[in-house]
Amino acid sequence: VSVMRQGEMVAHRKTSDTNKEDLAELMVGRKVLLQIDKVPAKPGESILKVEKMNFVDDSNVLRVKNVNFEVHSGEILGIAGVSGNGQSELMDLITGILPMQDGIIQIDEKIIEKDMNVDAAIMRKLGIGHVPEDRQRRGLVTEFSANENVILGYHKDPSYNRFLEMDKVAIFKACEKNMKHFDVRPDNPFLKVSLFSGGNQQKLVVAREIARDPKLLVVGQPTRGVDIGAIEFIHRQIIGMRDAGKAVLLVSVELDEILSLSDRILVMFEGQIMGEVLANQASESKIGLLMAGIKEEA
Repeated sequence: VSVMRQGEMVAHRKTSDTNKEDLAELMVGRKVLLQIDKVPAKPGESILKVEKMNFVDDSNVLRVKNVNFEVHSGEILGIAGVSGNGQSELMDLITGILPMQDGIIQIDEKIIEKDMNVDAAIMRKLGIGHVPEDRQRRGLVTEFSANENVILGYHKDPSYNRFLEMDKVAIFKACEKNMKHFDVRPDNPFLKVSLFSGGNQQKLVVAREIARDPKLLVVGQPTRGVDIGAIEFIHRQIIGMRDAGKAVLLVSVELDEILSLSDRILVMFEGQIMGEVLANQASESKIGLLMAGIKEEA
């Protein structure tokens, strides 16, 4: 195995003489925590409540079927499942991207129902941050600079928008702060986003959403296509949100990620919640069976 870092070959190893930890350290240039170290969760009040949620797509396929769950402050609720089993639609319904057809969403004491004409901008104002599954199609405009991407979804905020023109100094300072705090490289607010690596693009999205201090952070595939150093960093930020008393809804097809980060785990299959497992009682086999639509009693 040969390891490249920042354009240079930094090491050559026989596979019999190395391991994941050694290679990770060589790739990143420092020790990397492959196992997430976190204290037990301290769940508080209910932040998000979903009741009797159903959704039929444009092809008349029922994608979300009678889904019910809660997410509390100070906890990470993971949703596991093979891609295409309703997780994406569920996230889009909660964040206001898809219109509600049936059911109720409650955020704190605010109740959202199907005829209320709620969109993503309104859901953001209610305190929902959203890191979408596809950063390039949903989270960023890659032809824009980092500076411009830092305000996407928040561009009407008075701190950025002076109605007749944007406050470019405030936008620059916000981007500069986010890049420094989230270790985005290179730290150039004027660089086009398409020129950043996948990991640094993802950090820009995570930084933008966490910096708004949301009550609920909805995260889809947080480390898809991301280098090992950025994975460790993003995981720490998600744990930090939980420890700060925020509610986190995590959707990932990576079972290791779900098992490592979550305090409770829901499993979806064909649009339904197949079961709920506490993280400290979960195993790959137990979650895997539910992901295949097989309940434990079966």
